[in-house]
Order: sequence, then C-alpha cells, then structure tokens
Amino acid sequence: MLSEGQFWDLHEADGPFTADAGDRTAQVLIFTGKWGTELGGCGIFELTSSTLGSSKGDPVSYPKSTNFDSHYHDCDEYWVIIEGAGTVVVGSRSFEVEVGDCVAIGMGHHHDLPQVRSNVKGAYFETTLEGKKRFGHLWEHKHGPADVRPERV
Repeated sequence: MLSEGQFWDLHEADGPFTADAGDRTAQVLIFTGKWGTELGGCGIFELTSSTLGSSKGDPVSYPKSTNFDSHYHDCDEYWVIIEGAGTVVVGSRSFEVEVGDCVAIGMGHHHDLPQVRSNVKGAYFETTLEGKKRFGHLWEHKHGPADVRPERV
C-alpha cells in the first residue's frame, strides 16, 4: 500500500501490476526507463502564490510570486503537473503549464516555478546523479557553477 508521495521501484520481471484504490480515487504515475542506482529523488510538490520570504535560490530577473527557488541538479528531472497552472522557467525560456503537462529539465539547467495561476501540485522524478553527484537543490552562489548538459533538439 502506498500513500501520496511514496514510490515503488517496479521491476518488469515482477509484473504484471495492477492498481486498486478500492472505493476511492487514486492517481498513479509511472516513469519508465533505465536508471542508475544513485537517483536524485522523487516525490510530490505543492505551490501557492505567496508573499515572498527570503529565497535561498539563485537570484532571478523575472517576477516571482512563489517561494520556489531557482536551482539546478546534477541529474535530469521531470515534472508532471497534477493540479493547477503556472509559469515555469527553464534556463532563459518561460512557458505556461497546466494539468497533464510534463516538463523535462536537463542536468545543470536552472529551473523555477515563479508564478501560479491556480495552486499547483506536481510530481517530480530526478534521474541518475552524474558529475559531482550532489543531491538536492543546487545554487551557483553556494555550490558553484552548474555542469550543464546541452539540450537535445
């Protein structure tokens, strides 16, 4: 039995798998691929518009109304928007997201969710750690320059 935000590392050889929520509603997200043993992490995040407090993240030049920080990772990361809508910034690009959107963020690319139009709930999955293999939100002012993986077009 899993609760919101928990994950299960499925192995194809152990399948097939079924999900049963009983008389309740459940959402199941399945990220598939081949990953190393040192994953960055995964879970659920929630954001609302807020009065900004101190931000640990790297400084930004765009408007913000969330306490989410501009940061990068030593791995690729994927977000799936489960509820709400907002503005995502990845590098120098800004775009709108809503329910069902998947955001792919390459290793070392700064990213942020600075604006929400309606409260956002999302799932995140960070792939295999590479390079310096540091966990968590990384900031240039604290952790040094990002090792940016070039974008694939």
